[in-house]
Amino acid sequence: MFSIREYVHQLDWDEICRIHDKARIVELEGSASLDAFIPLEECYKDEELFNSKVYVGLISNHVVGFVAYDKNDITWLYVNPSSHKKGYGKKLLSYVLQKIQGNPTVTVLDNNFRALNLYTSLGFKIIKEKVGKISGTNYPAVGYKMKKTL
Repeated sequence: MFSIREYVHQLDWDEICRIHDKARIVELEGSASLDAFIPLEECYKDEELFNSKVYVGLISNHVVGFVAYDKNDITWLYVNPSSHKKGYGKKLLSYVLQKIQGNPTVTVLDNNFRALNLYTSLGFKIIKEKVGKISGTNYPAVGYKMKKTL
């Protein structure tokens, strides 16, 4: 049975690092050089993970994914690739959408079709294309700013 709870650092840190590191490589494929990969342990401060409210998704008390948001912005959403296509990302996203006041936004890499399809399925639309660099690197990337209208 799938459940969601608030992140607890002592219990969840190692597992969200493993999930991020596996899923981030999948996220980068086709959108940016895999050399742009930075492990969560090295990037969480610069990317301000803990400025967001973080939740974990569990199956039988085992973390399979996590989601975070700050105000109206969904800042992190990762599911272990071994648990893809089981609806866990959609459940995590739906959970935080209930908590966000106003119109939620997210930025997704241009060729991250799994994420684009997920957000589109829940009513997000691309509002802007952003050309820049992968956070913490000099590797170029294109991202789409997406917004859900309530």
